[in-house]
Amino acid sequence: MLMQKMKELSIAIFLTAFFIVLGTEYLRELGRYHSQQQQTIADPQFRRDFFSDSMRENRERLSEECKTFLTNVENDVDYYPIPESSVDKSLKTSYVDGWMSERTYKGKRGHEGTDIMASADKRGLYPVLSMTDGVITSLGWLEKGGYRVGITSDSGIYYYYAHLDSYADIEEGQNIRAGDLLGYMGDSGYGPEGTKGQFAVHLHVGIYSFADGKEISVNPYYVLLSLEEKKLEYEFS
Repeated sequence: MLMQKMKELSIAIFLTAFFIVLGTEYLRELGRYHSQQQQTIADPQFRRDFFSDSMRENRERLSEECKTFLTNVENDVDYYPIPESSVDKSLKTSYVDGWMSERTYKGKRGHEGTDIMASADKRGLYPVLSMTDGVITSLGWLEKGGYRVGITSDSGIYYYYAHLDSYADIEEGQNIRAGDLLGYMGDSGYGPEGTKGQFAVHLHVGIYSFADGKEISVNPYYVLLSLEEKKLEYEFS
């Protein structure tokens, strides 16, 4: 009789603990959901994890503002910004998740983009293509960005390509299609117009929202990862 009661008590304790754990996890999950529902695109976590597999798989948890921005970028981007060489397969590119890593030129700041590095450190060699359709809304020199192109898509999102060596035959206000040539990868910037050679040849890619007149950057790293299998081919060597 005593053994039976002890067994029943053990079962009751186990079930109580089990349901407490379930309830605690449910409350945590509910808290996470409500927290995400309050997010805006200015939220640091949203900006850092933007376009990650986890975010895209769990998009229904996002606020309408964040979900709309994510969907717009998904619809915008078509091609990786650097094509494959059809004649020299050794000409590769690489990049890491350098979101908000420290930059010190003209004061400390966080890096608001992803740097695509060239395996051949030679300016003017690698073509730079538009990832999206859109309109060229910025063109010319910036001290920190060198020769840059800014393209605003139909959804209003701004795609930024910096440190070019030279431009293709393009002009501000021109309509651009995804895959169009913008210029060539270089090492321009960090000085007065024409400054080159202050760092290795690379392309800085940025993605920005200007909703309500506020400039908000998001991490392009996972966007670029999603475009790895969407590279065009150009003849360059």
